Amino acid sequence: MLIQRAVMLDGTETHIRADKRIVEVGDLTPNKGELVLDAAGGTVIPGLHDHHVHLRSAAAALTSARVGPAEVRGRADLARALADAAVGSDGWIRAVGYHEAVAGPLDRDVLDEVSPAVPVRVQHRSGVLWTLNSAGLARVGLPDHPDGRLRSADRSWSDTLQRNESGLSEVSNKLSAYGVTGVTDATPDFEVSDIVKLIDAHRRG
Repeated sequence: MLIQRAVMLDGTETHIRADKRIVEVGDLTPNKGELVLDAAGGTVIPGLHDHHVHLRSAAAALTSARVGPAEVRGRADLARALADAAVGSDGWIRAVGYHEAVAGPLDRDVLDEVSPAVPVRVQHRSGVLWTLNSAGLARVGLPDHPDGRLRSADRSWSDTLQRNESGLSEVSNKLSAYGVTGVTDATPDFEVSDIVKLIDAHRRG
């Protein structure tokens, strides 16, 4: 691959030929059949590495309703946001970013009042807590749970959810657009099988 009109960090414009590594830098002409990219004066840097990302959460957030203080104000507004939210292919409405400043403390009873009659789960902006409505609690086998507030790290309920890897390619494309070419998934309870599934899903995308 030949990258033309690339600007180095010192401001000089150059051409860069790369294979698995950079092999030449300077005034270069394309080889026959070589892929040529025009940097159009953009600065080239080494690929960045994000050392703390949660890939599945990032992919799921692309299709989740946002119900944080920047988007929702008050209980009526929360009800509207959840009513407008799309039901996923797994039958759930998934909302993220909730904070008590939106509509006070959230539990199953409050969520039942403001959510449609389908399974709904709302993630606190801290990422450590989910609140499920009664339909959602029944779906995960906890119909008698007292308040619907469940820890994210508790796999006894979260493993009952359908894993959707479909957004991983889009997350990858967004990261690449920012120059991020490598990541470390910081999900604390990941197993080898989870990593294999993520790699396979990315390759299929």
